[in-house]
Formats: sequence, C-alpha cells, structure tokens
Amino acid sequence: MSQNNCRAPIVSVVIPCLNRAGFLRPTIESVLCQDYPNIECVVVDGGSTDGTLEILRNYEDRIKWVSEPDRGPPDAINKGWRMCTGDILTWLNADDLWAPGAVSAAVAHLQKRAEVDVVYGDCGTIDQHGNHVGTVRIRDWDFEHAVTYCDHIIFQAASFIRRSILERVGWLYPKLCHDHELWLRISLAGGKLEHIPVLLAYARDHAENLGYRWDIVAPLKLSITENFFADPLVPDRLLRLRKRAISNAHLRGIDYVFLGHFRWRRDLPVFFRLLGRAIWADPSNWLRSLQYLFTLKLIPKFLRFCLTDEGYEWLRSAKRRLFAKPLS
Repeated sequence: MSQNNCRAPIVSVVIPCLNRAGFLRPTIESVLCQDYPNIECVVVDGGSTDGTLEILRNYEDRIKWVSEPDRGPPDAINKGWRMCTGDILTWLNADDLWAPGAVSAAVAHLQKRAEVDVVYGDCGTIDQHGNHVGTVRIRDWDFEHAVTYCDHIIFQAASFIRRSILERVGWLYPKLCHDHELWLRISLAGGKLEHIPVLLAYARDHAENLGYRWDIVAPLKLSITENFFADPLVPDRLLRLRKRAISNAHLRGIDYVFLGHFRWRRDLPVFFRLLGRAIWADPSNWLRSLQYLFTLKLIPKFLRFCLTDEGYEWLRSAKRRLFAKPLS
C-alpha cells in the first residue's frame, strides 16, 4: 500500500442484496471504479437464487461477500458494518450507483470539517435501464423541518457516516425507512449532518422498489414519528410540534400513495382515510391537508385520468403561461 493510501481513511460500503442479479453488477462497478484509494466493499446477500452468487464469485478478489438468510436490509447492513474496518461507513442498495468521484468528495469534506458526522450530497435518479431521469438538489439539513414534516431530506445513497457517531447512537432501526430514523437519531444525539452541493449517487426508480410501496412505507413513517416523540431526550422546542408532526406523517403517507400507479378503486379510500387522520391529529393543519385534495395530489390525478394526452398537456401549458413570471 502506498504512503498516500495509508493516510487516506478507509471507507467501508455495505451492499445489501437479495435477488438483484439484474442490477448488482453496475452497483459494484460504481464502487470499484471510484478514484479513491481506500475502499472496502462488502456485499451481504440474503440467500439469492437468481444468479447473484455467480456475479459475486466474479468479484471475489476485489470485494468481501457473504450469502445467508437475514431479516431484511437493515439486518444485512448492520451485519456488514460489523465486518467492516473503515472509519467512514455507508451502504449502497443493490440497485443504486455511486457517481464518479463521490467517495473522494465526501472524504475531502469530512477531513476538512472534523465536527461533521454525516456528509451527504445531491442524488440523481435513473430508470430500470440505467438511463438518467433527473437530479434532486437536496436541501441543507434542518432538524426541526425534518421532524415537523416527516421529511427524511437525505438520499441515503449519497450519504457517508463517521463510524464514531454510529457507535455512539447505535446501528440501524430493524425495519424499512431505517435511513430516515437514523438521521433523526443522530441529530437528536447532537450529531452534525451537512450537505455538499455535489452529485454523489444515483437512485434507481423501478417497480420492485419496496420504498415506493405506500402500504409498507406509510405506517412506518407514522411509527418513526411517534417513536421519536416518545424519546425522553426530545427537547421541549420539538415536543410542542408533536401534533403537527403526526398530522404531517399521515400526509407523507399520501405522497407514497401517489408514487406508484394510482388505482382509483383501490387507492381513493386510502387517500381520504389518511387525509382524515391528518386533520384529526391536528385540526389546525387543515389548510395544508386540503391542499393535498385541491392542488397537490388528487385533482391533477383526476384530470389526468379524464383528459386525453393532448388535453392534459394543453392544460399544463395553459397553467404555466398563467403563472409564469414576466421577464425583468
């Protein structure tokens, strides 16, 4: 190992995997093609039967891997982290990618800012074929906003975490949405999370992504919010936001109802049930709740359902012209 490599902190990335043979190779390649010299890659497979193991055997001399039953992604990631030796830890889902230069940019920031516990950047989205769909410019971390609006803010694939903060607050929550819960727990413990305006990763948008399942995610968002306020360490300034945060957690569930293919007969009752629970939890949040009905969610879906493609695009164009700001 060169002298420069010895000085560079080890970055350990865990890739949890179960039957992701169609996506796994690009994910591993995005790690191995980084220009950073000290990366430890550990793939924790849950017992795949789809050709994943053959792919892993092809990388045996460049990665560590294990294949055995586990209790889902958080369990796999926690298991992988215990196998890792790095001072900087992260995980990359088996369908996501790191952007070129991501690790170097993250490490440079952590070395420059010793007080920062988590660094995160912007995140692109790709479709199931790897085509670039768009880029999300992430906002700076705001603990109160994250709590009030049930907003995880950070795209996990674009995040890097100091091992020291994880050893202080504990490993991942044993359910999905574990990244959201972790950011709140780190922040509550006084950890510092900081954004850098650099594209660090690409998250893949595809039909098998469990993070888009409202029936899984909506109850978890509510549970994370309720559990947060049950923590005795929550300060008074945040405790006063509990009713509003619970209300907004129900509204966040509506966001996930609309992420997938909306089916009127199946999903309309869910929409109104979550909307009603949001208003019941905090009647003073009625205005934001009704925005979901009239402007943000349901009406656009209804128009899209009723109109032809040409009619819908004409309406969108008319809206843009109506609300366009005049050039100065």
